[in-house]
Amino acid sequence: MAWNNVKEKKGETKSTANKVVELRPSEEEASSEAAGEAKVKNESPKEKGKDLQSGMELLEIDFLLSVVENTKCNEPNDVTMRKLSVSELLRRKKQDQVDSHVLKVYAVDAEDFYGKDIQCAAIRELTKRTV
Repeated sequence: MAWNNVKEKKGETKSTANKVVELRPSEEEASSEAAGEAKVKNESPKEKGKDLQSGMELLEIDFLLSVVENTKCNEPNDVTMRKLSVSELLRRKKQDQVDSHVLKVYAVDAEDFYGKDIQCAAIRELTKRTV
């Protein structure tokens, strides 16, 4: 593709050997494309009920359960991963799939790792199971 040595202003089109190359889209096209993209972005996550901002939606339920149910290690990174995983299970409303013995660990929260929201959710789930 051979370019002519002529300087052109932004927004103009450049013609080369039967081809037209547009340097910038017109203002109408740009505004209509932006509005269409914004509409798609705003509707998709709300319609599906998925959390696409944090990336936790990509994790499968089996992996989340394996992280949540491994409560033996108390290193800061492991505790953080468990907190995030429990929060994701709560958001998905899948806390009924967690083992009762593990829920007891989260409900008691002896070392104050998990916070009151996770502790409360664990107690609620255990209460549902005992009724």
